[in-house]
Amino acid sequence: MLIKSVHIARFKLMRDVTIHFSVDPAKPLTVIRGENGSGKTTLLYAMLWGLYGMQGLTKVANVDTPRLTSTFCAPGVPVNVEVEIVFEHTDDLGTSSDYRLRRMVLETPMVDAPPRRGQDQVTLFRLTPEGDKPVNPAEAWIERLVPQRLSDLFFTNGDDIQKFISGRVHSHERQSKVHQAIRELLGIDQLTSSVADLKYVHGNIKRRVSAESGKDAEELENLCENLRRQITEQEVKRAHLESRQKSMEVQQHEWNRELNQLRGIGDLDELNMQINALKKRIEGCRNRVEAALADMRTAFKSQALSLALAATSIDEGRSKLEELADRRVIPNRSLKVLEDRLEDGECICGGDLRPGSVLRDHVQHLLDDQRENSEMVERLTELRYSARGLAVAAADSEDFAARREATLLAYTSARDDLARADVELKQAETKRSRIDDTRVRTLTDELAAVGKKIGDGVLELGRIEERISSLETQLAEREQELAKVTQKNKANRDLIIKRDVAEELRSLAERVQRRLEGEYVQMVSARLQDIFLSIVGAEPDAQLGVFRRVSITEKFDIVVESQHGTNLDTDYELNGASQRALTLAFIWSLMEVAGITAPRLIDTPLGMVSGGVKQRMVNTITHPPTGDQPPYQVILLLTRSEIMEVGELLNQHAGAFATISCSKDYPTDLVYEWPGEEPDVRACSCTHEQACRICARNIDNAHGLAFRDMEAAI
Repeated sequence: MLIKSVHIARFKLMRDVTIHFSVDPAKPLTVIRGENGSGKTTLLYAMLWGLYGMQGLTKVANVDTPRLTSTFCAPGVPVNVEVEIVFEHTDDLGTSSDYRLRRMVLETPMVDAPPRRGQDQVTLFRLTPEGDKPVNPAEAWIERLVPQRLSDLFFTNGDDIQKFISGRVHSHERQSKVHQAIRELLGIDQLTSSVADLKYVHGNIKRRVSAESGKDAEELENLCENLRRQITEQEVKRAHLESRQKSMEVQQHEWNRELNQLRGIGDLDELNMQINALKKRIEGCRNRVEAALADMRTAFKSQALSLALAATSIDEGRSKLEELADRRVIPNRSLKVLEDRLEDGECICGGDLRPGSVLRDHVQHLLDDQRENSEMVERLTELRYSARGLAVAAADSEDFAARREATLLAYTSARDDLARADVELKQAETKRSRIDDTRVRTLTDELAAVGKKIGDGVLELGRIEERISSLETQLAEREQELAKVTQKNKANRDLIIKRDVAEELRSLAERVQRRLEGEYVQMVSARLQDIFLSIVGAEPDAQLGVFRRVSITEKFDIVVESQHGTNLDTDYELNGASQRALTLAFIWSLMEVAGITAPRLIDTPLGMVSGGVKQRMVNTITHPPTGDQPPYQVILLLTRSEIMEVGELLNQHAGAFATISCSKDYPTDLVYEWPGEEPDVRACSCTHEQACRICARNIDNAHGLAFRDMEAAI
């Protein structure tokens, strides 16, 4: 089946959108360009609904009653939603025909309730020169071509593409998806049904042969039947116990991972000791800060600071005082001399200083002047003697700078140590807050308990295996006895021949089933490894390589082996690009081995992928089939950023291009405004290198797109 075109009417914001796809084997790729919010996911949902109805949509939308109509549709007004898919199918005889599948439904949006929806109307027509011929039942026919349970292989988006490999999906579900995909695509399920039918026929004939061979044979047949029933019961118990063991092992793995994450944060007792030590360290740092600040306060109150600040002025004053002393201005001893001379009545020069003399009046006048200046002279004299003392203290002031520097250094060191210790304390307390000690103890106890249950389960499985082996031995012995009795009593020859033929057919079918399943799985596994290693650019024998081997186990798990022989966790030890490469490699290898001709539509597959990996991935999933590979179809829904680095490959492998845009993006992103009162998604035929009045965006200059004015009428 290859999709030729799709027409979508009134599905979400797609009121009238038609897109054509490439069915050219030489160019199997169709590129649909669209930015985030432009309608790529809506296109994917519309095609799923068109093929599978609401069941196909709820599977990916994760909503019980998804709405098909736009939220801009008026409540209470019925809307006819329609998706029409034209596809090509080649039957087993090699005859190709075109078909038209149309699904319609009347949906009425409601205000505060899910929309009311009628019954889907599904029609399928084969398009012939003589006219359209109905094909019934349409849904059953589509289910045969592209089974809805395998829609993950045919229609997926880049974010959910890891579901075949992700450990976040329960292991049983993941293994079941891989197993079911292999069985469905390789046609093994049909063979399994045939084996079951042959077992039923063989059992009936055996019972008829025994019934005609006498009472002994009938009793032996009943005994054999009872042994078979016991074996089946034990096998059911074994399967149930194995399933339970797997569940416990998954739980054990999850608990171990959680416990390791908690323990990876740090040991609780050790963290408590570290926190206490940090608190003491912080207290010591604070004491050092306070001591340094106290030293600063003392230093600022000291005479040394005053002397250090006033040293220049003091030196200048002392120099002037000494100059006054040198000039005999200070200290002033003339006042006492003049008083003594006046008291004696005779000047030192022998002049008369007795009362009433002219010279006495002159000396008295000088004495009065000296008395007026005596206080100033005395103060200057005191200052001179004090300044001499300061000269001695000034020597100590020279140590203030050194003391100041030492105090500042001590303060800075204590402050920085305090800040570091505070950060370390917060980090340790944050770590401790993330450790749920109760959870650690609970996990430890639960792991011990589940470990014991797993161990008990292993022992019980061993006992079941022994019982099955014993029962099978008894059954083989009874069947040998039954064969002898049947031969001796000469049962109906025709029945014996039918029994033997049925047994041979059953045995042959079982061997073919086991061989086909095993061989196909090995073929898929080998091709999976080739494709994956090719995409990621890994050499299995490279000394510094990461990946050595990829395979599908007997339990249908996809495992990636490192160069050291360990299995890598696909969630935590593979980057996003490698995860996508692994899943795409599985899908492509499975379809190649199965020889299935079917569309492979992927929404935004190149997220988190760039450089050489991106180019190899695109080349691998889009190159034309070679050799005896069947034709296939690839539909990639890509953003402009995803297209970067792979434009040349798209030109080589793409046979059809389309671009979808949404009017809600004007004027923020879109350059041109469309007519219309409500948001609308439209498609144009622009390639990844072009832009027009529908799809032109403000960022297009950065992508070097060529503008075409061919679709001016919008």
